[in-house]
Parts: sequence; C-alpha cells; structure tokens
Amino acid sequence: MAMENKVMTTNDYKQFKFFDGNAKIKSAKVAKIIQSIKKYGQINVVVINQYGEVIDGQHRVHACMALGIPIRYIIRHTDNDTLVDMVRDINSVQKNWTNKDIGYALSVRSENTADYKKYLQLIDLGVSHSTAIEACSYLSSGEEQIRNSYFDFRNGKLEIPDSVYEKVRGQILMLKNSKIDKKIWNRIYFIRGLLKLRRQQDFDVYKFVENFDKFPHQWKNAYTVEENIKSIISVHNYKNRNKAKYYIS
Repeated sequence: MAMENKVMTTNDYKQFKFFDGNAKIKSAKVAKIIQSIKKYGQINVVVINQYGEVIDGQHRVHACMALGIPIRYIIRHTDNDTLVDMVRDINSVQKNWTNKDIGYALSVRSENTADYKKYLQLIDLGVSHSTAIEACSYLSSGEEQIRNSYFDFRNGKLEIPDSVYEKVRGQILMLKNSKIDKKIWNRIYFIRGLLKLRRQQDFDVYKFVENFDKFPHQWKNAYTVEENIKSIISVHNYKNRNKAKYYIS
C-alpha cells in the first residue's frame, strides 16, 4: 500500500476500469470537463482502487482520453463488498449524482435491486423523482412494512411491491395519455393533491381527467397542495352531477 494516495500520472488508459453500479457516462458532462481541462488542466485527480476500478472521476478519465493527455490519479484500496456503497456515498455528498444515478447504482448492487429497477421504470415514463416517490408513498398506504421515503431511497432500503408499482404506473400513464399539460401533473403538489382526493368516495379521478380533456379552461394555475386540490375539484365538478366536496385535511 506504499503507493496509496500518491499522485501518479499515466498515458495507459487501459489501466482504468469502469464497473456496473457507477453512474452512466454523460457525454455533455465529459464535454464540459474537456473545456475546463483545456483552460486549467486536470485539477482534480482520478481515484481508483487497487484493481484499477474508477471510484471517483470516470468523466475526467473520458475527458483526458478524448484530449489524448496523461491522467493524474491516486490509488485507494477498497473492499469489493463496499465499492458501490463508497462510490454512491462520495457522489451523493458531492452532489455529482442525480437521483436516477443513485437509483441505477442500487438497481445493480443492493439488497433491493428489483425495487430500484421498478423505480427506474417509473422514471423512464418521464416523471420526476419526487412524483415517483410520493406516488409510491401514497398508494402504498395500508401496506405493512413498506419503505419508500426519500431517506429509504438514498440508503438502499426502497421497497415497491408489485401491487403498488402497478397502481403508480397506471396513475402515471393515465395522466401522461391525457390532455393535461405535463408541467401541471408532473409536479409534487399536484400529485399530493390528486392522491389525497382519490381517497374520497365522491371523487372520480377518471371523471376529472375526462373533464380536463373537455374543459381545460376550467383549470386555474396552482402552486400549493391546497390550490391544486381546489383546481382539481373545480374541473371535476364542472357540468358533473356527482359533485365532490372540497378536501379538508
């Protein structure tokens, strides 16, 4: 371990290995780093483990390779069992990773890989992280020992039962296939309001979507949960004999 943490330089790009569980390479990020390196050189070193696997700096490696310049790096000895956890923690703290990056890493290596794969499938429908998590939380109400909070997500404890996944997927597809602007329905306050109303017997979510398609002018801009509930109720009740009452929490 004499070489650990000593800054070294190499042109041997084959020395650097990329592994499943790390974030996927983003070409736009590599392009930005290339421009930065052209101006200032490689300021931050790449960190690899004793096997050459990149712990921190895979985008820097690709940028240096594209420029054809030597890579500055250090070696940090790691335990294979904690490699992905280390990479995830480093990038979460430094805010280098998006929630989707974290979800991808945990879908590869965690105790709940199947649950994180379901999460990614929901995200791939075009919804935000908050929308997916909030919908899972609300629609899993009544299920025992379910973990789907923001804290659970980041700590590898996310649980999305198949029944909850199907409900959330159906909810998203219904909104996605409607004429409701995505800027309206893919917001956390709208989702919270709609899911609260779905618990009321006098509220019919399908009638709301149908009415919105017919009478979009009835929608009023909303920026809080309460405002969204009012707007949803207004659209739902327009020319509808079966009126829903205003939700009181």
